[in-house]
Amino acid sequence: MTIEPTEFDMVALARRGLQALLDEAVAEVEFAQRYAIVDTGLWSPTPEAIEAKEQALNNWSTADERLRRFNALYPEPIAR
Repeated sequence: MTIEPTEFDMVALARRGLQALLDEAVAEVEFAQRYAIVDTGLWSPTPEAIEAKEQALNNWSTADERLRRFNALYPEPIAR
């Protein structure tokens, strides 16, 4: 006997995947901020560290936008 996933199951799975993507992006931002390499001569982050942080923030923004759009299309059911 095969159990077919319902639409509710598929929506929940997609939501968990998008939430995981957002969590990964947040961790990437934290990592980029915590381990940014500072140029000791200028006491400012190196261009690579700045680029990594900008990319991480861009990934965070994109993941957040995707999850918000998904939640707008498929709002979570309210428990009764």
